[in-house]
Amino acid sequence: MQVQINEGAVLTIVLACIAAPGFWDLLKSLFDKLLGRKRVTLEEIDEKLDGQRKDIDRLKDRFTELEGAEAQEAAQGARRRILRFNDELLRNIDHSKEYFDDVLEDIKTYEDYCHTHPSFENGKTVMADKNIKRCYELCMEKQSFLK
Repeated sequence: MQVQINEGAVLTIVLACIAAPGFWDLLKSLFDKLLGRKRVTLEEIDEKLDGQRKDIDRLKDRFTELEGAEAQEAAQGARRRILRFNDELLRNIDHSKEYFDDVLEDIKTYEDYCHTHPSFENGKTVMADKNIKRCYELCMEKQSFLK
């Protein structure tokens, strides 16, 4: 017995299959199976994304810690330069205006850090700051900076 299938019926069957829920997922899984690929579910993708988000959050936290440590190190470096410069002034060593300006910038950096970090040990440069600013004013009046 010979069955005759007309083109309209075939087209209707094909369209019904395409429109059926899950058709494309079924087709994809068949191709994945044929090609030997593992099918990845949305849950697996979500898990991987969650892991990446956690890694990014850890990196953000670490970056914030490093920024804080770098800022503290900069403040400590400024403090050392302030104290060294003041020692040189007390030993009557002349300095250029540019060197004074650089140390005055260190004073500002140190004071700003101390202001924004109240738990940071402070008060170590109070007298040095006053002396440096006093010497700067004297050098400005007398124009006695090292040339």
